[in-house]
Amino acid sequence: MIRYEKLNGPFGRSVHGLDLAAGVSYETFRSLTKVLYDHRLLVLKNQACNVDEYLQFGRLWGTPIRHVVDTSRMPDYPDLLSVGNLPGKDDLSRNSAAFWHTDQAYEADVATATMLYARKVPDVGGETRLVDTKAAYDDLDVSIKENIAGLTAIHFYGAMSGQDGERRTRQLTGTQAARVPPVPHPLVRPHTVTGERALYAVAGTAFTIDGMEEEKANGLIAELKAHCLQDKYLYEHKYAVGDIAIWDTQMTLHCATPIGAPTRPESERLLWRISVRGKPSIYQ
Repeated sequence: MIRYEKLNGPFGRSVHGLDLAAGVSYETFRSLTKVLYDHRLLVLKNQACNVDEYLQFGRLWGTPIRHVVDTSRMPDYPDLLSVGNLPGKDDLSRNSAAFWHTDQAYEADVATATMLYARKVPDVGGETRLVDTKAAYDDLDVSIKENIAGLTAIHFYGAMSGQDGERRTRQLTGTQAARVPPVPHPLVRPHTVTGERALYAVAGTAFTIDGMEEEKANGLIAELKAHCLQDKYLYEHKYAVGDIAIWDTQMTLHCATPIGAPTRPESERLLWRISVRGKPSIYQ
């Protein structure tokens, strides 16, 4: 029997008593999806599944997305990314996600969930920070909601990384950029399963608003980002080995905390990342 516990923050639940290596029943998976959509984030504790079992679980949530930065894909497992600071990674690779963003918001068919499986955890650093953009939207004044209704932001990979003291992500090659040209998404977007509305991807990739003067557009995006990043919407997760963190990318922003090169085994960080698009299998 699995059980859920509240995380030490404004949203999210930890999940105990679940063994992914043994498989997930229909009833259990339906429960997981409901709790995720209610609470934005799940942290599955004490997992020991192998890469194939992890990928099988990921595919229950949707279709895995092969990242545009193909050099970051895991050998023999192109649906997964190897995230961390293991020897051989430069600073840009170690900290490619150390800015506020939403995964695959720079693609027309966006990610609907992302998961990270902690394989090696540093004794210092390596956290993931998330904010609840549905709660942030709910708290907006009615007048602001009316003003942003119907507005469309234009997104491009890493367009706004490096802002506000954040790290800059690696620039795409010409070939990679051609695969993901600028794409529009509503500033306020309904969830594909629940229909609930949230501010969508107002950091990292949104660089202008369709039909709005550039300075005004930049100011509005910055205002909405600052609103979302208030402490009352923020949770920071410190991983333990065996944690699998899953978040609803339609209703969150996230950011890795910067990390340096490892100086000893205890400072190494390795996570396996899967991002998916589409609806979970039980909603097909």
